[in-house]
Amino acid sequence: MAVEEKTIEENSNWQKIWNSVKPYILALLIAFGISGAIIGILGYNIPKAYQTLLFTSFSSQRGIVETLKKFIPLTFATYAFAIPFRIKFFNIGGWGQMLFGGTITAIVGIGLAGLNLPAIIFIPILILSAMLAGALFALIAGFLKAYYNINPIISTIMLNFIAFYFVNFVATNAPWKAPQSGHPMTLKLPEAALLPKVFNQIHFGIVLVILAIIAIYYLMNKTVLGYEIKATGLNPDASSVYGIKMKKTLMITFLIAGAMGGLGGGIEVMGVHSRLIEGFALTSGAQYGIFGILTALICQGKPLGVPLSAMFISILLVGADAMQRTLQVPVELVFLTQAIIVLLIVVLRRQAGGSYIE
Repeated sequence: MAVEEKTIEENSNWQKIWNSVKPYILALLIAFGISGAIIGILGYNIPKAYQTLLFTSFSSQRGIVETLKKFIPLTFATYAFAIPFRIKFFNIGGWGQMLFGGTITAIVGIGLAGLNLPAIIFIPILILSAMLAGALFALIAGFLKAYYNINPIISTIMLNFIAFYFVNFVATNAPWKAPQSGHPMTLKLPEAALLPKVFNQIHFGIVLVILAIIAIYYLMNKTVLGYEIKATGLNPDASSVYGIKMKKTLMITFLIAGAMGGLGGGIEVMGVHSRLIEGFALTSGAQYGIFGILTALICQGKPLGVPLSAMFISILLVGADAMQRTLQVPVELVFLTQAIIVLLIVVLRRQAGGSYIE
């Protein structure tokens, strides 16, 4: 009897695992089937297109480097959406928080250039500046929701426009703008303000993103605040009855989310571009904020699901760029595939009895 009970329990565990991964497998198969059909109809080589899309990231050192360069800001942009998503609020302003964090990083970096600070002091100052800028920028939306019941979707979208024009203002006006530049950009940051390389062409941002993954996981799963965020997302009314302060929790989640978005923007300025440049928070012609939303929806905003989903999307983005460059397949087909994957995962997960917050 004991053996039979153990066998039944193991089968039940395997069934649970299969039920959890089945929506993802089906979504991938259907989405790639649809995009493959479109690629074939347009006259492109389907096997070659998929080989380029899925394996470019692993076929060379350059592919690995480019994938990780996209993975770093995408992970931060995903956390910017995923953390408020845990309490069922939508932070559409991850892109704006990246822009604002990157802009403040450039302002502070250029402003402190004359002090000749060593890198061990200069870099932490800029990292903290980026996080604080993004956190305070996101806190505006959290405050408006907490005290004036203004939908964060509206406020964060509007804040995106403010951040965009703030980038343009700083990049085109003294004392920050680069002279005789054909594109809006600032002066270059001092050498001591730039993130060092740690693995060949990979900058120190890879270490920061790993630390962020560990910190967010610990926060969400091992702390009282993480429990309060999860409980609020599951049942805000019951949470309030049992003493969880909804306004405080709401504002803290936006604060943390904004810090992640701001840090992602600061890392792009310090590690990739060496200056503030208009369009620094774009990849493959689209906003990191949009990809962050898609990535968070794929993994339901789960802390450890975020880096896995971000890596998958980064692989697709690098493959899409290569596919467009070598085969002239429009990159928009990959965007279409990503959208179909998200829609199918959401639908299939709901049909399987899953919830957005677990």
